[in-house]
Amino acid sequence: METTTKDLARQADRIREAAVLFTLLGRVFHGVPDRELMAGLADERAFDEVPFVEGEAAEEALRDLRQWNDGCTVPFSEDDFHGLSAEYTRLFVGGKRVIAPMWESVYFNKDRMVFQHQTFEVRAMYARYGLRVDAFSHEPDDHLAYELLFIGRVLGTAADDLAAGESDAACEKLADAVSFTVCHPLAWVPRWRALVEEKDRCGFYRGYARLVEAALRQMEAEFAVGGRPSEAAA
Repeated sequence: METTTKDLARQADRIREAAVLFTLLGRVFHGVPDRELMAGLADERAFDEVPFVEGEAAEEALRDLRQWNDGCTVPFSEDDFHGLSAEYTRLFVGGKRVIAPMWESVYFNKDRMVFQHQTFEVRAMYARYGLRVDAFSHEPDDHLAYELLFIGRVLGTAADDLAAGESDAACEKLADAVSFTVCHPLAWVPRWRALVEEKDRCGFYRGYARLVEAALRQMEAEFAVGGRPSEAAA
């Protein structure tokens, strides 16, 4: 069946929804918690409804995030931010041993070392799109935030291509995004999510980790097809 301009626009919108979500998830975890960003998310109740993700796992994640939001004052206070920041430090920075490391490489060697071959694989993928991390050679390229932001960037360009009628280019970018998702974050995020789920005390990071995994799995399920974008959204 012939794909209409309206169909392509609808499919581009769906891909863009995914791009928006992955970009947000990456921003939330990019460096230490950003007070302005977190205050905006809490005060606007951004997690009451999010784009793209569907299903039981996503709803479970959003319940956690809504519950955390319910416990925040309005407007978001210094105490709220201090609790969030302290939990971030405890879980993801720590002392001698980080509870839930944020780097892919750590999950593939017994010494929990960073800057392993996974780091250089994702660096090469970023370079294909003219990108490199903003703390090059200091923060490993396989940090969760960078991987999520990269997926968001690639999906955004795929949506732009599709909206412009460039289906072949959009299909190629979607294939790259799915391949990267499966080979990189989905190879380790479930283990990371399990650690956060077990150890988080404030509720936000448990919900966030669940939402990250739900978004990655939705990405694979919805876009990992052999056909063109029009077939993916059929």
